Amino acid sequence: MLQKLKDYLVSLGPENRLTQIALSLHGRRLGYKVDFSDPTRIWLEKGSRRLALARRDLTFVPIMMEVIDLFFDSIKPTVVNGKETLDFSQPAFHTYKRSGMGFFFPSIPEEDPLDQYTYWYTPKAGDIVWDAGAYSGATTCLLASMVGPTGKVYAFEPDDLNFAYLEKNIAHHGITNVVTVRKALSGATGTTTFFMDGTMASGIRDFVVYSDSKHNKEVPTISMEDACKELGCVPTYVKMDIEGAELAFVQGAKEFLKMHPVNFAIESYHRVDGDYTYKKLDPIFAEIGYDYVSSDVFKQMFTWAKPRAEATTANAMPEAAVSK
Repeated sequence: MLQKLKDYLVSLGPENRLTQIALSLHGRRLGYKVDFSDPTRIWLEKGSRRLALARRDLTFVPIMMEVIDLFFDSIKPTVVNGKETLDFSQPAFHTYKRSGMGFFFPSIPEEDPLDQYTYWYTPKAGDIVWDAGAYSGATTCLLASMVGPTGKVYAFEPDDLNFAYLEKNIAHHGITNVVTVRKALSGATGTTTFFMDGTMASGIRDFVVYSDSKHNKEVPTISMEDACKELGCVPTYVKMDIEGAELAFVQGAKEFLKMHPVNFAIESYHRVDGDYTYKKLDPIFAEIGYDYVSSDVFKQMFTWAKPRAEATTANAMPEAAVSK
């Protein structure tokens, strides 16, 4: 019932007074001032920190209240009138505190995700890595630096604007060990309707909670087994943030993963058919004999999975060795 109310309020849009009042009250309970007075932005303010979102990004307001500290801990803010300020309301260049690397973002940037993604497995020199849901490539570039010149990162991103920023950031950093793939990973190879709005929330239409038809476009999809055939290798490690499609992807790859063990770090807080994907990913990994854990230790639900120690099948292998 609460989710239906939230969906209804979001459907009314950022200019609706009822929506503004509801979000302001919700923010007040969490210690935030939510300000709609700016005609182009929504401001969230708490203590000495202020963060701006574009009004079109209304759907991000509740989640940003929960994870705002992750962004201020990750990204260098500017100081405006004595307050630390992050402005995500328009395309911009943002710099990460820990690595010192900067990236161009079309919308809200990624928080520094490496602790989450490397919680169970840390990519090392020579690894083959998939960045599934690469967005604008910040994580892609960080992973590329970890695997080094003897490794390779395949970055999957179907959204047109995100893909352009992905390639822009790769070029900006002069990275040569990344291959970009303009396809959506899914449970089967074919085509699908993809909601592409140039944000982190773009994804396969069937799994996106909030979308509109003007941003829909047909894109190619590819299963894990077919992607391995096409690329000529099996990844050592897969980072995955694909807005709910992770469930269909892993389900479709079950038999393949039994023969070709892969390490996973999956953002699994997405809702599919009324439930969170981690609840259904756990039994799948149990079924195929993987060790796994789902936890919100990093303030959002993640699922990590890895082949058990007795699995000895090589991960990286030539195309001819991948099951046909």
